[in-house]
Formats: sequence, C-alpha cells, structure tokens
Amino acid sequence: MKKRLALLGCFLVASLVAQGETKSLEERVEYLEKMLQQQIEKNIELEKEIKNSSIVVEKQEVKVKEEEDVEIVERVSKLEKEMALWDLHGYASLQYRSTDDWSSTATTFGKGDFFLGLPGTGDSANQVELVAKRRFEGKNGVWGDLDLRAEFGNGDSFYYSSSGAEHDNGRAHFEVKEAVLTMGGFDYLPENSKIWAGRKFLNRNSTAVSGEFYKQSSGVGFGYERNGLSLSVMAADPQSGDNKKIELGDGLGRKTVTAFDVNYAGIKVPGGSLDIGAKYYIQPNAKELPKGTENTPETVKRYDRFAEDGFGLGVVYNTNYYGMDGFASHAINYGYGIGAHATGGMNFGSWTNEGVEDAYVILATTGGMLNLNEKWQLMTEATVMHGDKLYGLSGDLTRAGVSIQPSYKVNENFRWVFGLTGGLQKIENYSEWGREGGTEYRWGVSIAPTFTADSDFFGRPQIQPFVSYIHSNFSTHFENGSFKDLEKEKSQVVFGVKGEVWF
Repeated sequence: MKKRLALLGCFLVASLVAQGETKSLEERVEYLEKMLQQQIEKNIELEKEIKNSSIVVEKQEVKVKEEEDVEIVERVSKLEKEMALWDLHGYASLQYRSTDDWSSTATTFGKGDFFLGLPGTGDSANQVELVAKRRFEGKNGVWGDLDLRAEFGNGDSFYYSSSGAEHDNGRAHFEVKEAVLTMGGFDYLPENSKIWAGRKFLNRNSTAVSGEFYKQSSGVGFGYERNGLSLSVMAADPQSGDNKKIELGDGLGRKTVTAFDVNYAGIKVPGGSLDIGAKYYIQPNAKELPKGTENTPETVKRYDRFAEDGFGLGVVYNTNYYGMDGFASHAINYGYGIGAHATGGMNFGSWTNEGVEDAYVILATTGGMLNLNEKWQLMTEATVMHGDKLYGLSGDLTRAGVSIQPSYKVNENFRWVFGLTGGLQKIENYSEWGREGGTEYRWGVSIAPTFTADSDFFGRPQIQPFVSYIHSNFSTHFENGSFKDLEKEKSQVVFGVKGEVWF
C-alpha cells in the first residue's frame, strides 16, 4: 500500500507540473482530489477481486479435501465391513525334544495307543494351524461361511535350520486340512438348519490327558446340521505306510471308504448331557488287490478276508467330575468289520482300511479335570480297548492305559505340572508282526515347571520345560523302528521345552 501511495504521489506531482501553466491553484487541487478518489475506488475494486479470487481458491481446496476425506472414509468403511466378515484364529505347538544322548527323536512312545500321557510324547517339533472364516451375507437372510484350515508341521519331528525349504523326505509340509462351505438361513428349511459341503473335521472327541481322538470324521463330503443333529456322508481314500494313497491294480479306481454318519449332541439327561453317534461304512472293492501288490495265493487269501462294509456305535456322557467340582467325559465305542479299529469304530479317516469281515472292537474311556482347591487341579484319564482280528491279524488284542496329571498353581504366571502314566498290551498271537503272545507294559513319570500368561491348567500362551522318564518291559516291537529310542535299555529319559498357544 505504501508503494502504491508513493507512486500515486509521484503521479500527482507530475500532473501538477504538467498543468501548472494552464490551470489555477483551486482547479489543480480539485483535479487532484478527483484523480485521488478514482484511484482509491480502483484500489478497492482490485482488493475485492483479489479477495474473491482467494476465497474461490480456498473453496476449491476445501472441496477437493472434502472429496478426498469422503473417499478415504468410504474406503476405510468398506475395509472395516470386509474385515468384520473375516475371522482368523489358530494354534501353535513349538517343541524342542531330546533323548538323554542329545538326539532328537521321532517316536511317540505309544501315546497313540493310549499307553502314555506325558510331556515329550508328541512327535511334532513345530506345528502351526491357521483357521480363517469368511462370512457371506445373501438375500432373504441366507448366509454362507467359508472355513479354511491350513496346517504346518503336524507329525514332523525333524529340526530344520534356515538353509531352505522344509520337507520330510519329500512329503508336503504346508497343507490345507479343511476347506468347507456352510450355508444357512433358508426359509424353506427348518429353523437353525445348516448344510455344508467340502473337506471337514466333524464331531471330534479326544481323551483327557493323552489327547488322542476316539471319535471323529475326517474326509470329503456333505451334510446337514440342526440343533445338535448331524447327518453326513464322508469319504476318504486310504493311505499306505509311506503315506501314498492306495489305488487298485487295474488303475481304474481307488479303495475309497465311505461313511454314513448320524450324530446327536447335547441331549439333556440327569447329571449332564449325551452325544450319541453311529456310522455305517462301505468299501465295495476292499477285496481287490492294490496297485503294485504281487498276485500270489497268499495275498489273494489275505485280501479275501477283508470286509466290504461295517459299522460303529458310540455314546459320550458329559458330566461334572464324578459329582465333584470339575468336568469329565465318559465314552464307549463299538466297531465291527471296517469299523473294527483300535479307537473303537467311531474314528473315521484315511486310516480306515483293511477291516476283517468278522473283526470287532470295543473301547471305553473316562477322564476329566478336578478342581481340588484354589491351588491344585487334577487331570485323569483311564482307557481300555479289546478287539479281535484287528488290522487283518489273528488273535485278540487288549490295551489299557491310565494317566494322571496333578498341577500346582504357584501364582498367576507359574505352575508346576506332574505326570504319572502306565499302560499294558496283551496279545494272543500276532505272528504276522513277528511277535508272540504275552503281556507288555510301559510306564512313565514327568515333571514340568510351566511359565504361563494365565495359571489355569488350560491357560495359554505358555512355555513348559519338561523331563520325562519312560520304561518298558519288552523290546521285540522296537526292532521295526516304532520305539527305536527304547531299543537298547528299555528305558529312556526325554527332556525339552514346549511352547503352546491358542489364538
């Protein structure tokens, strides 16, 4: 503004000089006042134009910013809605385990036979599960859930470094265990009805301490569920000892086993609830020779004994801990034909194969957790199984196992866990396995100081150092490698550290 007034002053002086000879002093002053007024008006108009221009620019900038903010909000809202449709959780078991000669080990020491329930009897070094669910919302209240379960390292006891891809003798490590689509909300089906199709784990129950499944279905199929009722058809292709799927010798088919499953869970009864289930199995080509099998009279005779069908029956009774504070489950299973396996006819999957026509098995298990007081908790398990002609072999087989795990809460983040377990196996004549009749037993003890985020027995995450001592009275079975760590002295110390978390 000062510069403008200076220029205006110069202009006025120049004008006065130019007109000094023709006009009087009053005329000159009047002329200058008029010129000054015109210039002031022009300056005011110019300032208005500049101000209006600035306001327009500011409004444009505000509008652009508002549009950008709206876009960001919309994108965030869309992302939040998408994330709300997803659910991600999982499990991790991370275990370092060594024998007393500082060697890693692959054996479970009979855990899968319900003999032992001790730390160090699991065979996975680093097992991780990731479970993701995507919800879909449709018209008329219809919805869909896509469940995906990926698993890494289950059953692999090898220790790997960072040198490259991890593998177990060429077998896959990262695998999809479940991929199933469930739908519901159909107004033409009964209320709370759900239908599903895909690869699925179904109706799972396991023992209290050893954690072995005595009831489940694992395979590919479809089903219907409503208020505890489950109807399903599931199929699985059996696998051989080297984990390869079994195909028929003619190359035209596979030895697929199909299970028709009925289960009803949560039936209210005095003292608790009941889960009842039944399975009917079919394997029409059970007697046919697998691909690569030598066609000899002995082989044909062996396969001619195999059943083309079978069934399983099971009941689970869920209660408190035998009338005391806690919880327990009590189950009994029966299996016949294809259903005659060591877990009692209600455990179906790729292991369901080579059931003999007149084979049978019965299994009973009971166990749970007792809250003794604010400091002590007690886990118990007792399982017994008896069968005849299991796995195509001759003679009876009886197994029994008992495990107890008392634990003491030191504080909210530290707990002592102790273990005592024992089991026996009585065989009549399993000459096909190179073994004679007799009674075999094994037992073990353990101690495990447990560092945890929550000192409840099931509190996770936790890191648990452990030492276990295991002893057996027999070694014949060890020669095939199943129990090679007990081969020399029939006893073994196993120690290590296990981390575990659910999320």
